[in-house]
Amino acid sequence: MFFPENFKNKKILIYGYGKTGKSVQNYFIKNKIKHTIWDDNEKLNIKKIDKKYYLKKYDYIILSPGVDIYHHKKKNFFRKHRKNIITDLDIFFLDEKKIRYIIGVTGTNGKSSFCNLLDNLIRKNNIRSRVIGNFGNPVLNEKISGNEYCILELSSYQLDYSKYIKLDSACILNISADHLDRHETMTKYKKTKLKIFNFLKSGGVGFYQKKSFPNLKKIKNIRNFNNINKLLVQKILNNNNILIPEINLKENKLPHRYEMFYKISNFNFINDSKSTNFDSTRYALKMTSNSILILGGLLKKRDNFFLKGFQNKIVKIYLFGNNVDELKKSLKKQKINYSYFLNLEDLLRYISVKDFKKSLNKRKIFNILFSPGAASFDQYKNFEQRGKIFKKYVYKFFKR
Repeated sequence: MFFPENFKNKKILIYGYGKTGKSVQNYFIKNKIKHTIWDDNEKLNIKKIDKKYYLKKYDYIILSPGVDIYHHKKKNFFRKHRKNIITDLDIFFLDEKKIRYIIGVTGTNGKSSFCNLLDNLIRKNNIRSRVIGNFGNPVLNEKISGNEYCILELSSYQLDYSKYIKLDSACILNISADHLDRHETMTKYKKTKLKIFNFLKSGGVGFYQKKSFPNLKKIKNIRNFNNINKLLVQKILNNNNILIPEINLKENKLPHRYEMFYKISNFNFINDSKSTNFDSTRYALKMTSNSILILGGLLKKRDNFFLKGFQNKIVKIYLFGNNVDELKKSLKKQKINYSYFLNLEDLLRYISVKDFKKSLNKRKIFNILFSPGAASFDQYKNFEQRGKIFKKYVYKFFKR
């Protein structure tokens, strides 16, 4: 067993003291492993903090995925320690826990919903299963038995920093421009996503969307697919005893992911706050007609905001947020009109007066589509909080 023996008498730094960092600390305390901690938020009250970490050498740095080592003010420290960086996922796998079957899932959009779909299908066959990784609780907080299926949702950040993940099967759902503020180019972003196949066990199988990697050379045990369907899911699960009905992704949607949560008269309200890039917004528009579209937030670097081919699905566009100048410029260039508000409260109050009351009870069905196409951090803690605030104001201004 690698841990905790190989951590004894080593110099170890936990970098980042959010949920992930705290779970690593708890693991170390339980196994009596000495360590120090640093977080870039100096206001946090942390014991064992190492303020001069950047002047020292470490055998291991357990890095929280949210830390950007490439554009960090101490990037030279990380460059020197690049080979020493691991993640909580590495600790989980190096601990050599016995797990029945591990599936890795990554992609730009739809990871959580697809993981939820796999989890539900397995559970319906009376087999124990759970989703771990970039989904809910940190993996080191999970108590996993040897007869379970584990579905591991992997972000590009986790793939970039991890070294010891071991997968029975792996899938890249799709790729579009995202997180380029860190990865800088689509080539680097794609290369990071493809790293998931390096973590396959001997005999493991991988799958990727053909459209996302049209020129990928043939690799043994790595296959492409066009659409998510029953056959693909069967191959990923690799278990003939798991009965799979026809795949219905809509039934496995999670909150804030194209969530149709409220209806009043001829108005439907859709919460798609998980939309943090414009490709996910275009995907939502494909499923929606007569849209009163709400966009805004912290725009992704080098994202494109083209709505060509979608104008016939959009009735009006409203923008909100602190950082939407590039989006405004793009819409003007496309000759698309919009109205701007600083916050969601003022925006939804306006819609309730100018759109809702004027069009109420008409034969035409309208869809208020909240699919921001941008990150939430300009005004909110995360996309979940943003989605909850959106719902709050909908219930406030659009009463039955």
